[in-house]
Amino acid sequence: VSSGINAEYGQGLGGTPILDLGLSDEQHPEGSDYQSYVWIGQLFDKLETQLDRKFIRTARVLPPRYEFTIKEKGSSQDDVKSNTNGIKRDVTGESKVKFCQYSRNKPYESRLICQRRVTSCEHFQDVRLVEFSLTDSGFTFKPGDVVWIYPKNTDEDVAEAAKLLKLDLDSVVEFQSATVPILPKTLTVRELLTQYLDIASIPSRLFFEICVNFATDELEKEKFEDFISLLGREELYSYVSRPRRTVLEVLADFHSVRNNLDIRYLFHLIPLIRPRGFSIASSQCTKKDSLEICMAVVRFKTIMKKDRIGLCSNYLANLPLDSPVKLFIETGSFKFPTDRPIIMVGPGTGCAPFRSLIQSRAGSPQKLILFFGCRSAEHDYFFKSEWEKIDNLQVITAFSRDQERKIYVQHRIVEHGAMVWGALVNGAVCCVAGNSKNMPFQVKEAFKTVCRNQGGLTKEDSEKYIDLLIKNRLYQTETW
Repeated sequence: VSSGINAEYGQGLGGTPILDLGLSDEQHPEGSDYQSYVWIGQLFDKLETQLDRKFIRTARVLPPRYEFTIKEKGSSQDDVKSNTNGIKRDVTGESKVKFCQYSRNKPYESRLICQRRVTSCEHFQDVRLVEFSLTDSGFTFKPGDVVWIYPKNTDEDVAEAAKLLKLDLDSVVEFQSATVPILPKTLTVRELLTQYLDIASIPSRLFFEICVNFATDELEKEKFEDFISLLGREELYSYVSRPRRTVLEVLADFHSVRNNLDIRYLFHLIPLIRPRGFSIASSQCTKKDSLEICMAVVRFKTIMKKDRIGLCSNYLANLPLDSPVKLFIETGSFKFPTDRPIIMVGPGTGCAPFRSLIQSRAGSPQKLILFFGCRSAEHDYFFKSEWEKIDNLQVITAFSRDQERKIYVQHRIVEHGAMVWGALVNGAVCCVAGNSKNMPFQVKEAFKTVCRNQGGLTKEDSEKYIDLLIKNRLYQTETW
C-alpha cells in the first residue's frame, strides 16, 4: 500500500520526495519498528534543514488513551461475569450472533475436541494436529483459508504481572469512555491480564520511550535514555531482542519504573494479545463440523533462565479437552484452481493448507504433486499413511537428516525437473507454504533452475518466466 501511495504521489501527481521510501520489516532482528525509527530520524534531519527549525524528537507522555478505574471486588462482580463469556449461547446451544458477525472483535467460542502428536516421542520437535468444534457456528471454509486463535497467558505470568503492577486479581476494571476493541466494558484484573494484555510480549522501542518518563532512579533513567537513542540500538537489541526478554522481565529489572508507573498508561505500554493465524489443515468434505490445524509447539532457550515459549502453541498444548477457544476464520491468500495441475511445496507445518486441499480433491481427475520436507521419514513424516491412499496425489519427500548430505525440497524440485517442467507447460499452479526465512527464495531459485535445465531458457528469461507466473497467480506463496 505504502509503495503504491509513494508511486502515485511521485509519478502520478508529480511530487518530489524529500526522502526515499521507508519500509518496515516485521521480521527484522531488532524489531519491526527499527527501520521506521531510523527513517524517522532521517526525516527529522531533512525537515530541520529545509525548514530551519528544531523538532522535539523524544516521546512525550500524552493523555491516556482510555479512561478506566480499578475497583475492589464488590457487587459489580456479577456484571463482570456476564460480560466476559465471549459469544453468548442460549439453552439450545445456538449462537445468538450471526456468522457474518464473527470477526477479530467478535470471535466465535469453539471447543477443543482433540489434539494428537504427529511427530514421534523421540523427536525433539512436538508437532500436533489440533481439532476445534464448529458446531452451530455456520462457518464454511475452503482450502487455503486461515483460522485465527486468541491465546491466553499462563497463570504464572498473570500472578507475576499482578505482583509487579501491584494489582489485586479480583479487582474490577471499568471503562468510563471508549472501550478497547474486543474488551468488555467491565472485567476483572485477572481476566484483563489472562485474556487481553500481552504481558509475555517482547517490548518495543516505544515501551522504553514511555517508561523513561516514570523512571525516578537516575541510573535507570540514563539506561532508558541510552536504549532509545540511535547510538544505543545495539545495546537495546542485546538486552531485549537477542534474549527475547519480555515486558514482565523488563519491569522486574527496573524497580523505579514499576513503582512509579501510572496505571492509566497500561494500554500504552502493553499491547493487546493478537490472535495467531494458522492455515486450516482439514477439509469440510471430510469433517463438516470441525477444523484442524497443524501446530508446532514452540519452546527454546536463550541466556534467560526460563525457556522462551510460543504463547499460542503452549496455551493450546496445555489446554484440557472441551475447553473453550475463541477463534474466527478469514479467507487465505491461496487460490486453488480445479482445472489444472497443482504443484505444492510445503516443508514441515507448511503442508497444512495442502492437506486441506488434498482432502477436498482426493479421488478427482486433478493431478496433485506435493514436495514435502522434514528431518526424518521415521520421526516427522506427519501424514504418510494418509497420503499413500490417495490415487491422484504424488508425494515427493525430502528427508534432510536421513543421509550424510542434507536434502531439502528445493533439491527434489531440481531432481524431478522434467516432471515439474511438464506440469508447468500444461498450466500447473505452483503453491509454496512454510517458513519465510530462506526456503521461499531457495525454492524459487530451484524453479528457475528447472526452467533453464528443462526448458532451455536463459537465466534472464527464466527470471522473467517465474515473474510472469507470479503476476498471473500461477506461482503463489504463503509464508510466516
